[in-house]
Amino acid sequence: MKRLVFVVARGRDEYAQMALGLARSLMLLNDENPRAVMTDIPGIDWGRYFDLVVPPPGPRSALDKLTACEVTDADRVLSLDVDMLAFKRLDPIFEYCQGKPFAVQGFWDSEGTFHKKPVEEILRQYGLPGPCFPRFNGGMAYYERGPKWDELLAAMRRAEADYEALGFDPFRGGKSEEVCMLDAMLRTGYVELIPPRLQFQHSCSGLVSRLWLDVSRMECKCVCKADKLEYAEPILFHAWRYKDFTVYWNELRKLRRFEEIADRNRREFVPRLQRLRRSIERRWMKHVRRWR
Repeated sequence: MKRLVFVVARGRDEYAQMALGLARSLMLLNDENPRAVMTDIPGIDWGRYFDLVVPPPGPRSALDKLTACEVTDADRVLSLDVDMLAFKRLDPIFEYCQGKPFAVQGFWDSEGTFHKKPVEEILRQYGLPGPCFPRFNGGMAYYERGPKWDELLAAMRRAEADYEALGFDPFRGGKSEEVCMLDAMLRTGYVELIPPRLQFQHSCSGLVSRLWLDVSRMECKCVCKADKLEYAEPILFHAWRYKDFTVYWNELRKLRRFEEIADRNRREFVPRLQRLRRSIERRWMKHVRRWR
């Protein structure tokens, strides 16, 4: 079965820069899973970073990231928001999710709100007994080609078409993929939640310690409290809470800088400062050996 990492970058140039950052981080890790991007942003050599470049099939949809099985020949898809950076290879995610028609990372909850709507009200709306509510983050979604996924996607499209009737607040003036996912899961009864303890993705919200983020060392770690206090060191850093902070954009610039240096130099080049240091230390070692 063909694997695919699928991202969508439509509209503003900043989405292109985020998608390139994710692709560069995967390339730096030598992650061998094929990558595809659906984009309408011109002027970028997308083919350098993605194995497949897909033009949008129509007007923008909240469900664009869930259409990979329709616009590619992939059978197993890991769909990621563009505001992610990879710090480990993605194989463990594909291996864990194999055989699951659809899966998102989340946990069962009984309180709070979901897209500003009280959980108790959502459960009443769908005629479900409490107190279990599937709280999840849709930034990472896994799905497999097959009848069950077709059923779920059709239900999500019905939710998108009738979005206003669902009673959730508009998402950034539009429709939320997470609300459509939730509606489809609750109506079909199919809910597959990837345990957060696996840390396939993490947004590192609720910081208790400093966030250590460094693509040159492939480090993403912190102590934080979302549902509970935990040490986070995820495969994917989901930067949705950090898109307005330099800590995220600095890493994107660093990845671009690595690429620029590599493009300017031949394979296995020796940097100028390293050549100078080697020259000095070579002379020093000759001096030391002479007096032994």
